[in-house]
Amino acid sequence: MQKGNKTTDPEIDFGEFAPATYAEWREAAVAALKGADFDKKLFTKLVEGITLHPIYNKWDEHSPVMPAGQFPYRRGTRALGYVEKPCEIAQGIPASTPEDFNSKILHDLERGLTAVNVQLNCKCGLKLRKQAAWDTALKGLPLDKLPVYITPGSCGLGTLSMFLNTYKSAGFDTAGLRGGVLYDPVGKAVMKGSLCGGKGICAYYDQMAVMTKWAIANAPAFQTIGVSGLPYADSGASAFEEAGAMLATAVAYLRAMEERGISVDEAAAHMRFTVSIGANLFLEVAKIRALRELWALIVKECGGSEEAAKISLHARIWTLSGDPWVNLLRGSAQAFSAIMGGVDSIDVLPFDAAVRMPDEFSRRIARNCPLILLGECNLDKVVDPAGGSWYIENLTDEVSRKIWDVFQGIEKEGGIIKALQSGSIQKSVNATAAKRYEMADQRRQSIVGVNQYVNLVEKKLEVPEGSSVPPPRATLLQDADVELPDVKMCVDSVCKAAEEGFSTCLINKALTAGADCKCGGPLEIEALPKRRLAERFESLLAKADAWVEEKGTRPMVFFANMGPLRQHKARADFSRDFLRAGGLDVVYPSGFPTPEEAARAAAESGCAVCVICSTDDTYPEIVPAFCKALREIKPDMMVALAGYPADHVEAFKEAGVDIFIHVRANCYNTIEAIQNKIGL
Repeated sequence: MQKGNKTTDPEIDFGEFAPATYAEWREAAVAALKGADFDKKLFTKLVEGITLHPIYNKWDEHSPVMPAGQFPYRRGTRALGYVEKPCEIAQGIPASTPEDFNSKILHDLERGLTAVNVQLNCKCGLKLRKQAAWDTALKGLPLDKLPVYITPGSCGLGTLSMFLNTYKSAGFDTAGLRGGVLYDPVGKAVMKGSLCGGKGICAYYDQMAVMTKWAIANAPAFQTIGVSGLPYADSGASAFEEAGAMLATAVAYLRAMEERGISVDEAAAHMRFTVSIGANLFLEVAKIRALRELWALIVKECGGSEEAAKISLHARIWTLSGDPWVNLLRGSAQAFSAIMGGVDSIDVLPFDAAVRMPDEFSRRIARNCPLILLGECNLDKVVDPAGGSWYIENLTDEVSRKIWDVFQGIEKEGGIIKALQSGSIQKSVNATAAKRYEMADQRRQSIVGVNQYVNLVEKKLEVPEGSSVPPPRATLLQDADVELPDVKMCVDSVCKAAEEGFSTCLINKALTAGADCKCGGPLEIEALPKRRLAERFESLLAKADAWVEEKGTRPMVFFANMGPLRQHKARADFSRDFLRAGGLDVVYPSGFPTPEEAARAAAESGCAVCVICSTDDTYPEIVPAFCKALREIKPDMMVALAGYPADHVEAFKEAGVDIFIHVRANCYNTIEAIQNKIGL
């Protein structure tokens, strides 16, 4: 029988077993390592700057943790978690026209979508600049029965007003409005380097304040302030840099709203955070929990109530690579992190989003991923399933400290705007991104299907004509002699201008032109570029694929396998996987009995590059003889050596070895050199 969390079954007596200690475990682990260095082998250093221990136990101290629903909400803002309020499936709809968006959203709402997620992008995505476009995009939607989340550009007030016109024309009462127009001018500036309208940040804070005051009076459950970590995460920031910048941005918004007559409680209640979920499963769980806890502490310290300190948190799952089939698995794992962390809503990007406009099938798979985790895996039945884990609680503590250090560093510079203007945030993110690329190039950061375990015979995803990822488009408005609307900084005035046919761009220009900006000149900062860790290797694969398209065969590398199978197989197999990261295939013969025979076969293979595969103890005899024989037959052939016998490297270079393939080699640079030699 079940009674609370206890059963009536008799307790098991473990008294006959001696309690295990860390010292005993370490002794057993050292023995199992057979001489390998304990610290180097079992402690994992992350690019984020923390070290994971091989084991955590009850002796590892961590902060006291309150139950879910109790301040500071590490374990969740609701006592019953998803049992009390289910996680919203808020999948973004990839569309380029209002008609396309409307068709897809109506289709997906009948198949598991529980929230509308409108992501506006004037450069390469959905544009809803005029009232008619809004009316078309949202036609037939039950806007009074589900939350609608809108990510606007620089013109938050114009976007809100057009949405309200559409909402009201459908006969709905704004008192029941849920969701939000998540206005995040700082995040937009980080992506673009500036804001449309060419004013200082205070002009955009004015819009945010007008939007928030309207929501307080007319739609209490509707959020108007967005705090997004995506501009940082998409540029390669660490989990700590992303979350620290988010907290600094949110604090800047709290201060700006207070200056405009909105209390901390009111501003915090109308704020929604959007966090990106990366590949490190437990680190991302810890990041979500730490962000929820730190925000609660900040709001309380700023004078807010414990109720207002409850964060509203949306997660975006961005799959890493252009390999769509691996992305299916990758997206599932990252969605698991988000749900384990207890986010309020989730958007899993379709597995083909990096290479084409997602179709109905890929949208369905992405949507079903969190539905399965919640509904079939029963993650919605347990409150904070990660809670109490010695590992996760200790990791959350460490992540909290790292995030807090980033946040305090930004605050010491005078806040998020000054830190962005000084370039310190960009410098830090760019350095982290460079470190990520370095680790990926050396394959210390595995990207399955890209720099590890590449399947060269796998069927490529078809990209129908017109369905590729659209390139950025130039904006049509060129700051020309265009009539601006006579509009005031209030919702009713902007709603009227929208009804008269003015676009959000012109409305924003009119609003900023009339703003009394006291914070100096236009906000101009160094933009953070959008990066994908896999893109460098994907460029190598693309060159190899182009070669196949032109010549009908894959670029080949000859393996000079020496001796019996046990002598060359380990290094030959490693080298084959290494080279496949650049789309290169190999000629893999049986072992040659002599270096001279191997050199002759290499020269006759037609390949421009060969790899000697054997063992360190045999190389001093094999390498000089092979290189001498090859020079006499084909002196221009590139010679690579599988392995890195440190005591003989210089001698082997003098003998004729051009490059070394080994576990510490820079895979990207090595393959690029080989491709150049082949002529790709």
